[in-house]
Amino acid sequence: MNVDPLFHPGWIEFNERQWGLEAEHLTLTPDKGDAWRLDTVLYRNRRGRLVTPPRNPYLPIHFECSSERPASINRRKRMALTRLAERLRETGLGGSLSLSPVADDVRPFEWAQMSARPRFTYHLEIAGREERIDPSARKKARKCRRLDYRCEVSEDYAAVAGCLSGPESRKGFDYRLEAAELDRLAELMGPDHFVCFLARNARGEPMGTRVCLYAPGGHAMAWSAGMKTEAMKDGVNNLVAEEALAFFEAQGCTVFDFIGANIPPVAEMKEAWGGRLVCHFVISQRGMRQLAREAYVTARTLLKRESK
Repeated sequence: MNVDPLFHPGWIEFNERQWGLEAEHLTLTPDKGDAWRLDTVLYRNRRGRLVTPPRNPYLPIHFECSSERPASINRRKRMALTRLAERLRETGLGGSLSLSPVADDVRPFEWAQMSARPRFTYHLEIAGREERIDPSARKKARKCRRLDYRCEVSEDYAAVAGCLSGPESRKGFDYRLEAAELDRLAELMGPDHFVCFLARNARGEPMGTRVCLYAPGGHAMAWSAGMKTEAMKDGVNNLVAEEALAFFEAQGCTVFDFIGANIPPVAEMKEAWGGRLVCHFVISQRGMRQLAREAYVTARTLLKRESK
């Protein structure tokens, strides 16, 4: 069973149609035998270069190994990622590629003359989460309930898009998602893989939302979230998160990926839920300037060794 909802055919089709890309489901295996297998989805732009589609946290990667011995897993994963790095280099990058946390060995990409920088998120084990969550997060959700907010699974995509516009106006970025795009994605993925949580205040006005992708029995992902400015102090974010976690537990999901923890206030908010800090890597082609700098540093190091 694949635990990553980013492999869902509807998600892949949405990326192709929404951003004008061409997707390729890539499977890599050894030249002989079936000791390991790596699956991913690559996206090409109109120039044939590989890109990470907008609004994608990373490119999904699934790795399987026929052995349970740590030494064998390490070796075979390195081999699989080396093959992937070679394929990326041959095709060419149209920008930076964000890779799944599954690609936790970045050396093959560096060996293939790519640079890598770490990015972070939090993964919360949904079962037993009550013991991990900081009381402050629970307190804010209780405050929201006392103010007579309620949260529901909703197909009111106009209301959802309205809540997503809150952080857009405050922080100056664009989700590039209108009600029509949300409706299209819901149709492509279906209710078993796409869900919107919507919080309304006592007057029934939509004030906060969280749009999630998930694989029943696998991972759930906090794809997009937003709340209106006037509700920021009411604990709406926490109420919606609590309701989402309860929903995904009922779907048998094992891990909730908060998607991103690279900005100080965002990291502070997300760490309160007690998840595990997870690193993934963004890779890019090394430019001539960077290669020259690395050659200079290497030469200086060698000269210092020889002078001793």
